Amino acid sequence: MSDFYPRHQQAQRKQMHYSPNLLTTVQNAIDNSLLSTIEYDSREKGITIRDVEPLAVVYKDRRRNLVAFCHLRNEYRAFRLDRLNMIKVTKQAFAHRDDFNIDEFQDDPSMGGGEVFEEED
Repeated sequence: MSDFYPRHQQAQRKQMHYSPNLLTTVQNAIDNSLLSTIEYDSREKGITIRDVEPLAVVYKDRRRNLVAFCHLRNEYRAFRLDRLNMIKVTKQAFAHRDDFNIDEFQDDPSMGGGEVFEEED
């Protein structure tokens, strides 16, 4: 932690799952269909930098997830917001893909089915 934050704020900041501004930034990228670069902390693979096409924020296993098309894996992925270290929204717009179905990422099985896409751990 940086010395920029007083000790009581450092303790409070450690308890925060993600920055309050993160959700706003993610939603802006989704609303405007803007390609974004994320730094994601996966417990299995460590920290990776990925270019993604943000599509939606959903709840999965009681946690918020960014659903995006990942250029690194060349498929749709769900990224837990509490493991997203950084997002940089570019000015480059992307076209929505025809094969995206948000129902495949919903917690509630009654919302639809189909192929299950892998969550980045």
